[in-house]
Amino acid sequence: MNKNRTLGQALEDFLPHGCAGPISEWFGQNHVILRISRSRRSKLGDFRNRGAVVPPVISINHDLNPYSFLVTMLHEMAHAEIFLKYKKRLLPHGSEWKAAYRRISLPFLTIENLDEKFIQVFGHYLNNPAASSMANQPLATLLKSFDESKDVTLITEIPEYSHFSLPDGRVFIKGPKLRKRFRCECLNNKRIYLFSPMAEINPLGDLSGNP
Repeated sequence: MNKNRTLGQALEDFLPHGCAGPISEWFGQNHVILRISRSRRSKLGDFRNRGAVVPPVISINHDLNPYSFLVTMLHEMAHAEIFLKYKKRLLPHGSEWKAAYRRISLPFLTIENLDEKFIQVFGHYLNNPAASSMANQPLATLLKSFDESKDVTLITEIPEYSHFSLPDGRVFIKGPKLRKRFRCECLNNKRIYLFSPMAEINPLGDLSGNP
C-alpha cells in the first residue's frame, strides 16, 4: 500500500463502497497488523498470532472481489478479537468466534448501497457462520458471481465420472458428492481428494475410451 495514503483510503480499492471507513477504524482501535497478500490457492486470508510481544497479523489476498474481500476480512477480524480478548487457545471456529463474527459483521449489513442479495444471503449465513465461507453453498455461489467475468469451469458443471485437471498438471476423476464436497480420485497417485463445489477445474471429458 502507498505510504502516503491512509489505511481507509487504501482499503477503498478492495472493499465495497462505504466499508473501508469502519474497518479502518477497527484497526485503529486494535493492535493488529494488516497485510494485503499475493494470491494463495490454499486460502483467501488468515490470522496469525506471533507471540506476546509482536502484534498479530491479518492477511487478505489482494485479488479477491470486493464482497469476498469483505467477508474474509470480517472472518479474520473475529479471530483477532478472540485472541486479543482471551489470550489463550480456544476452538478456532467455536461459539466465541461465531459470536464475535456476528457482532462485527451485522453493522455492515446496514451500509447504504450494499448489494441487496448479499445483505440477505450473508445475513442468513451469520446465524451460524462456518469455518470457511466457501463451505456455505449459497454464500459461496453469490460471492463467486461478483468476480470479474472470466472463462472458468466449476467442478459442479461437469458430469460425474468425467475427468478434469488442475493447473499443477494432476488429473482426476470426478466422483459422487459426499455431503458438501465431491469425492475425486487423482490418477497420478491414486489418492482420494474432496473438492469444494466452487473448485475451478479444466474439464477433460471422458478419457476411458468409452463411446
